[in-house]
Amino acid sequence: MIESIQLCFRHSVKVTGPGTLHFTPGVNILVGPNGSGKTTVLRAIHTCEKCRKATDNTGTIHFFSSETMNPHNMNGSAGSVVQMLLRTRGVFSSHGEIMKAALVAMPVRRGDLVLIDEPESGQDLAGIMQLCKGFERLAASHVQVIAASHHPLFLRNGRVVELGTGYSNHLREEICRALHCDSVASPAHDPLRTGDDP
Repeated sequence: MIESIQLCFRHSVKVTGPGTLHFTPGVNILVGPNGSGKTTVLRAIHTCEKCRKATDNTGTIHFFSSETMNPHNMNGSAGSVVQMLLRTRGVFSSHGEIMKAALVAMPVRRGDLVLIDEPESGQDLAGIMQLCKGFERLAASHVQVIAASHHPLFLRNGRVVELGTGYSNHLREEICRALHCDSVASPAHDPLRTGDDP
């Protein structure tokens, strides 16, 4: 699990917002407009040795993106039997189906970190709801999830890490406007409100 990352210069110039980002155990959702650096942050966590990371170093980091889950991008070896099976299944499945299959088949254990770039890609509403529940199950198993997403449903059950001040509020306001809500100031009218919210 990771508590924070202080971005190196090379990564910090590509990210809007603070040079140090903080994460909590459980589900964390990176939000921000296109070009704000969400994917850059995930890649920095995954591979950059120059970024300073406060981590417990106990688990494995799993990284999923539309590039790594593309069955037609066969660069490098499959790495494991699970990856080989997912690549084979990917030839006959949609991107959304392969993403869900990957999360089910992934051998995670307590203390692992799952990085997911745009999990909503290729998903219908039912698929997004399944992924939200999957994230909750991972968190309940003490697996940390950091997902970069534009989809409002992921904001409901995760800690929001903003790249660009006020982006999540802007997103809520636009959704309310589209759904003709009275006001996002009132929790009763917030379409992203969870059942646990007051």
